[in-house]
Formats: sequence, structure tokens, C-alpha cells
Amino acid sequence: MDHPIRRYLEDAIAAEKSFETQLLGFADEASLPNVRVLFERHAGETRQQYLDLTARLTALGGSPSTVKSFLAHLFNTSPKLAQLGHVEEERTTQDLIMAFAVENAEVAMYEALMIAAEAGGDQETASLAKRIQAQEQATAEKIWPAITPAATEGLQAADAAVDSDERANDTVLRYLQDAEAAEKNFEDALASFSKSGDQEEVKSMLATMSRKARTQHERLHSRIEALGGTSSSSKSLLAHLLAFTPVTAQMGHAESEKSTQHLMITYAAAAAEMGMYEALAAAAEFTGDQQTATLARELQKEEKEDHQMAWQKLPQIARVSAQMVLSNR
Repeated sequence: MDHPIRRYLEDAIAAEKSFETQLLGFADEASLPNVRVLFERHAGETRQQYLDLTARLTALGGSPSTVKSFLAHLFNTSPKLAQLGHVEEERTTQDLIMAFAVENAEVAMYEALMIAAEAGGDQETASLAKRIQAQEQATAEKIWPAITPAATEGLQAADAAVDSDERANDTVLRYLQDAEAAEKNFEDALASFSKSGDQEEVKSMLATMSRKARTQHERLHSRIEALGGTSSSSKSLLAHLLAFTPVTAQMGHAESEKSTQHLMITYAAAAAEMGMYEALAAAAEFTGDQQTATLARELQKEEKEDHQMAWQKLPQIARVSAQMVLSNR
């Protein structure tokens, strides 16, 4: 706690090291050549980011920590979660959704690092964070347009395997069940976040988002029932991820930093759900289920609103948190 900028660098180093491994795994199982190349190229970029961050930490008299940051824990968990309840043809779609969430998490992480470094008068670290953040944002923008083609390709492959629409229809229902489980856990995570931290405006905003998530999973449940389905007892990758976040958000950080961590996770989770609804809309449109596609687009728009609100609030809260931590050294 005596050097918060070093601690932020340690978090970033642990996250990048874990994500490099994830990207290489995603590349190995990618069913689309352009997606494989995208993952491979960013794995190489991630490796260089790790080296640059490590060099900067060493220059500040630190060394990489054996304690993993909350993002490193999240990244280590994601490959297993990405496969839960999904068939082989859907893996590339799930990996893209997870990668999009991770890129957004890193964009937020580097925003917090840049602000902390600026508050501490460390312009070199701030410049490094800004440069890496731009790379993460560029990769997120490349991943996003790949989600719909991957989802469509997966559905076509599934249909070809069984020569009927039954499997594709099952996929739509499964995606709906995944989304319902994710929204239930997002509601709980946001409610938990709204009760901790020292920034009342953040707590109020997250409480409002939690109530919105409740209406979202209720609408999803109604659609599942209309299609003759029931809520799934198994949790989707996002449901597992969101159930995991309240604990990981507190790892290695001071009380004054909790609101910053909560906003970072909310930003990443909203991005993950935007990707989830993109895949659901693509699946529904592929099978001619326009009602589900419309619902997916409505919910995606709401997640985008949460995504933007978290981002707009993050710089202010990160600056307050950094100043408080630095003043307490």
C-alpha cells in the first residue's frame, strides 16, 4: 500500500500475463481463420505489453507480484466458463464475447492506472498506460464485428450436423437461458457493489442498474416461457463471472478504491452482455425469431447505456480514489 502506482502496475502485469495465455488458447480453437489471426496477433501484442509494464515496474523499484489481481483471476477463469453449456460450434462465439469483455476491462484498468500515475506526478507511467489502452481499445473494435459472423457460422455448422432446424432453435433458447442467468447475477453483483465503497453517487448509480437488471431477466424469462422453455439450472459463463466479481473486486485494494473497482467491473460486464445480446440477436434472426431478436436489441441498448454511464463516471472516481490513497502514504 506504500506505493499505489507500483501496485496498479503489478495488477496490469498479472492481467496481461494471464490474457496472453487465454488468447493463444482462443486462437487454437477458433473456427474462423480471421478470428484465429486476430487472437494470435493480439497475443503477441499482449506479450510486448507485459514486457513494457514489467520494465516500468522495475524502474520504479518494484517486481511482479505473485498475488494475482482481480482481472488476472477473471482471465484465468474465463476459458472454462466460455465453454459451459455450449456445443463445439459455439466456442468461437463464446471466446469472442469473453475477449470483448476482457478488452473493455483492460481499457478501464489502464484508465485507472493513467489517472493514478498522473495524480502521483509519474508522467512516464501515465504515457505507457495511455499507449497500451489505445491498443486494447483498437482490439475491442476489431473483435466486436466478428461476433455476429461467428454466431451465424456456428449455427450453420450445428444445422449441417443434424440436418434440421431443431438444434438452431435449441441454441436460441439456450442463449436466452444464459442471458437470464447472467442478468440475475448482474442484479446481485450490482446490488452488492451499491452497498460498499465510499462514493455515494456511484453506489446510487449501481443500485439503479441493479433494478434495471431485474426487469431485464424478467423480460427474458417471459420470452423463455413463450418458447416453451424454463429457466436453466446451470449458469452461463457470464453468470459465473458476475457471481465471482464482488469478491475479486476487493482484492489488494484500499477501501477508497472500491468504487473505482466496481465501475471497472460494471464497464466490463456491460460489454460482455452487449456481446451476449449480439450473439442472441444473430441466432434469433438466423432462425426467423424476430420477437426474440427485437428483445435482444432492446436489452443490448440498455446494456450500452450502463456501459457508457460507468465509463463517464470512472475518471472522476478514479482520480478521487488515487488522491486519497496517495495522501495516506
